[in-house]
Amino acid sequence: MSYGCHEKDEETNGSKALSLLLRLSTLALALTSAVVMATASECTIIQRNGVVATVTYKDFPPFGYLVGFNIVAAVLEAAAIYLQLSKGGGDDDDGEGFSGKLPRILLVVLDVAVQALVYLATGAAFASLSAYGPQIKACGAGAGRFCGQVHQSKLLSSGASAAVGLAVVFRDVSLPFSLWPTSSD
Repeated sequence: MSYGCHEKDEETNGSKALSLLLRLSTLALALTSAVVMATASECTIIQRNGVVATVTYKDFPPFGYLVGFNIVAAVLEAAAIYLQLSKGGGDDDDGEGFSGKLPRILLVVLDVAVQALVYLATGAAFASLSAYGPQIKACGAGAGRFCGQVHQSKLLSSGASAAVGLAVVFRDVSLPFSLWPTSSD
């Protein structure tokens, strides 16, 4: 028995397309955030004892977490994009049992892992201002691009956090439009 509502859901692919676009955004934003933070090292300060020191993201553990977590999240998001684009990421059940459902289960696990990693990275970077505020501000005016890159990286990671959350929402919400042609089987 076929219901009109079910046929309409099969004809539209707006939610899958929007979810894919948000997944690609998550991948790009997380990777860009990691690269911007990893290259944040142009801060040379003279300490009280006269020693010249160059400050990098490695001097602050939360920034190291941001780089590592965002790189891992980007790799996992690439795997999630592959699963979504493959047949396993679809909503149709071919009656294949557990092996047919495994890609969808993996997609959910990857979604949870990516969300956790990106949220942890973003939270650690924002919390670092409380713990390391004076040291980071010392690299502000005239001391290099370190402070600016830290803020850019935090904003990019925050954007990745929003994109990954919305990608998961739109994966499960049916939108009544299509962005690319559907099959006419």
